[in-house]
Amino acid sequence: MTYCEECGKKLTDGVSFCEYCGTLVKQENQKDTTEYEDIEDTQFETVTEVVSEEEQVHETQKKTPKRKWFVAVILIILVVVVGGGGYWWFTQKDKAPVTQSSKTSERTSSSTTEESISTSTEQSSQSAFNKQEIEELANSTVGKLPNKTSVFVSMIGEKNNDYENNGSTPIRSASIIKLFLMEAFYREVDEGTIRLDESYILKDTDKVGGTGVLQNYTEGTELTYQELVRHMIVDSDNMAGNIVMNILGGPENITKLIHDHGFNDTRVERKFVDTAALAAGKDNYTSAVDVGNLLKKIYQREAVSPQYDQSMLEVLKYNKNHSKLPKQIDPAIAVYNKTGEYQEYGVQNDACIFETNDRACVAVVLSEDGNESEQVSAMNEFGQQLGELLGEEGK
Repeated sequence: MTYCEECGKKLTDGVSFCEYCGTLVKQENQKDTTEYEDIEDTQFETVTEVVSEEEQVHETQKKTPKRKWFVAVILIILVVVVGGGGYWWFTQKDKAPVTQSSKTSERTSSSTTEESISTSTEQSSQSAFNKQEIEELANSTVGKLPNKTSVFVSMIGEKNNDYENNGSTPIRSASIIKLFLMEAFYREVDEGTIRLDESYILKDTDKVGGTGVLQNYTEGTELTYQELVRHMIVDSDNMAGNIVMNILGGPENITKLIHDHGFNDTRVERKFVDTAALAAGKDNYTSAVDVGNLLKKIYQREAVSPQYDQSMLEVLKYNKNHSKLPKQIDPAIAVYNKTGEYQEYGVQNDACIFETNDRACVAVVLSEDGNESEQVSAMNEFGQQLGELLGEEGK
């Protein structure tokens, strides 16, 4: 039996609204269903929440081994990296002083070797150039020439070990003076006052006799300054020598240039084949010491500049006259030289650089008032013995 919840009247079974007041009648099965639905919804939500938490727990349980494995791998890598790196650092740290010590040892060894080589070279040089031995060679050869003979020998690279005999005595230079003209010329080139490629036109008034080839050239022939210097040395050309003197400002100015660089035994008083000047008592003079020191400076690239000193050596290498000091020397020895001769005054001069693979020496012999045959023969012998000594000691 059902009663209206609003008016309390008894209701007919199965009605949906109260017959007396019209209030909606709530069916029992509807209430139960609603309650069940509420309960089911609540239970479902609860179950859903529980299941969700279980799934999360399950997922967590599934993920946990992976995380642990991942963390474990990271830790292993860190251990390997840190441990291995630490081991490497530790071992390298320990090795560093050894490496440094090794390099230091190498440097020390290298330094010791260099010092040993230097000492050996110095001892070898001293052995190769013995003043007493050179003196004996000189006395037995060029030392027999007239008193007006000046000799200078020096092993290049040695200090305070030069041999000389009348080394600073001024001797008539003849064409040996052209060495100083060449050096003064290249100095002017280096300073920019003249140029090697400047041209000169030959004139008939330039022609003089004696040695050389330019006297055979026709008037109007054009030559560069460099070509003039080459002819002056290689052919000992007197005409080229006089033109170079004019370019340098004449004998007086050239003497000043020479003295400015410490060659005080040397002076230029006349041009080549100037018989009038000779008759007036003027001539060109130099000493074996001045010539020898000039050649040493050129060879050591200390005269003008490395570039132009090399140019001078190139010119000297092609000098054509090897009839005196180099005549009997071993062909394996390189020769850079310049000769001078004036038979009227008994002058026979030669200035040479002898060079082997590892050493070089300068030899200068200036002889005046002598017999040409004796002078040349003595120079041949002296040059040969110097070459033998240089070659033997260089082995």
